[in-house]
Amino acid sequence: MSTDQMKGKVRRGSRNPLTIIIVGAVFVVCLAGLFALAYFFPSAQLITFVIGVFVLIGIVGGMRAIMGNFWAYIYTTPFVAFALLGVIMLGEDMALTKVGEPTEVVVLEDHLEQKTERDSTGSHQVYTHEYTLERTDGSPVDEQMIYRGRNGYDGFSEGDTITVLIDPDGEAPIQPADEIDVDADIGITAVGVVTSGIVFLICGIVVLVRWTRRPAQIVR
Repeated sequence: MSTDQMKGKVRRGSRNPLTIIIVGAVFVVCLAGLFALAYFFPSAQLITFVIGVFVLIGIVGGMRAIMGNFWAYIYTTPFVAFALLGVIMLGEDMALTKVGEPTEVVVLEDHLEQKTERDSTGSHQVYTHEYTLERTDGSPVDEQMIYRGRNGYDGFSEGDTITVLIDPDGEAPIQPADEIDVDADIGITAVGVVTSGIVFLICGIVVLVRWTRRPAQIVR
């Protein structure tokens, strides 16, 4: 093995433990920010998820640069994504639970909108269900209930009577009452945060070992 090859091998990834601490601190701040955004602006659901995706890319990319190998993507992405998804769901559900009024409604129409979107990974299909609702006394519900996904909500269809949570001010999106489970959201968030913390700790130990290794291993 040549001197240049050995230098590249030894220098691959960070040798400074502070880098892991910084990325971990940024991750915690982002979790708090996403929770606040989802809680105080529940109507901006799509924007919150888009920001969450960018946070995921940034954190995982930072870990990839620190660890210096492709496997960093594999062992950080699922746990970081789990934590981010958990705090977003928790913020939205807590906001809707606080302001939403349980209301019995009839599903008048389930309109499926399908369109093709293109991004850096290519083209893909996007499905959006728009549910038109009516109260059981015959009065209309001004806002539609939105579901982003191919198959829509499970368990009900046009003509069914369901209970939903409706924000009188219209700031929080309408959601089926059965879909709101704050306890489950807390569990998802806790699992995501704890497992992400374990990954950060292990990566920090690896970087610390690099830092304490003698630089004499580099052939001159």
